[in-house]
Formats: sequence, structure tokens, C-alpha cells
Amino acid sequence: MRHAYQNAREVVKHVSRRAELMATARKAKPADAGARQRLIEATAKIMRDEGYAAATSRRVAASAGVKQALVYYYFPTMDDLFVEVLRTGAEASLHNMRASLTDADPIRALWLINSDLRLTGLNTEFMALANHRKAIGAELKVYAERVRDIETAAVAVALRGRGVDLDAYPAVAISMLIAQTARSLCNESAVGVTLGHDELRGLVERQISLLVDAVSSTPSATPQP
Repeated sequence: MRHAYQNAREVVKHVSRRAELMATARKAKPADAGARQRLIEATAKIMRDEGYAAATSRRVAASAGVKQALVYYYFPTMDDLFVEVLRTGAEASLHNMRASLTDADPIRALWLINSDLRLTGLNTEFMALANHRKAIGAELKVYAERVRDIETAAVAVALRGRGVDLDAYPAVAISMLIAQTARSLCNESAVGVTLGHDELRGLVERQISLLVDAVSSTPSATPQP
């Protein structure tokens, strides 16, 4: 009973402190024009380096070099801040992805993009956060669908241009196999698991080579992996 009472007091204390910060934030004026962007960048860095649980308003403010109340001036809740971090990173990633997937070898570009641990690490944190925050899950779904559309379109163009039968090798399935395999290897590498990685990477890269080199004079030709 005493333990439950102490927990209740801690909850009340936390809620009161948060209400105080939000009240201060409503009265506050932004310290400078770059404060909002620094808060977004600080949150992303903390999430990448230490995980989303470490990205508290106090920690983010300290990292950005602003007062804690300023977090709530720009973002009424931490969910709002997380969503903005996701949107900012998503737009940058989508821009880079469109550029990379329009080069001469988009299938290999897709493999390389998703093999970059720096790019996949933050996404993994958002996937974990989405299990607890509905707003993050909804935003992540929108981003994931846009990414898949871009990847699928790029792979479809590449395969069609090489005479690959898209019924036998559906573009969406090929793009998912490449992207998800690369991301899975990154996730394992992040925790020190590397057994079989070299072999799987070699296998995927050989299959990509067979796929992208499958040029034929007849539209119905398919690669023979």
C-alpha cells in the first residue's frame, strides 16, 4: 500500500512538473530562430546513439543548448517532437532515395541505401517507439508506404528495361526482398551479430548481378539465377 502511495505521488509530481513547463512555454518567447531545428536534430542524435527512451525533454533541451520549457514552446507534447523528427528525416531520406534510384543501376542502389547502418538505425528506433505511441505508428505507416512506392517503381523500371518478366519477378517482391534483407543485416550488426552476413551479402550481390545483367531481345525473357 505504501509503495502504491509513493508511486502515485511520483505520478502527480511528474504531471505537475510537466504542466508547469507547458505553462512557462506558453509565456516564453523563442530564444532564436534556430532553436526549433536544433531540438529536432538533438532528438534524432540521441535516438540514434542511445535509443528513443533517452530522448526526454530535459535531455533534448540540454543537448540543443536551450531551456527545457522551450521544448514545449515548439512542441506541445513529446509525441509532436518525435513526429517532427520522423517527418524531417523522412523527407530528407525520400529526396536522397529518389536521386539514388534514378541512376543507371537502381537495384544495386536500393541494396546499398538499405545497407547503411546510419540510415536504418533511426528507423529501427521509430519502429520500436511506434509500438507504444499511436501517433508515431500512423506517421511511420505513411512514410513506409511512400518509400515502398518509390522503391517498387524504380525496380519495375529497371527490370522492365532489361526484359525481365514482371509476373515471374514482381517488382514489389524484389524490392522488398532486397530492402528487408539489407535492413535485417543492419539490425543484427547493431547488436554485434554477424554470423553468416558475409555469405548472405555475397549471395544477394550475385543474384542482383544476374538480375540486372538479364538483358534480352525478347520482352518475355527472364534471368536464370
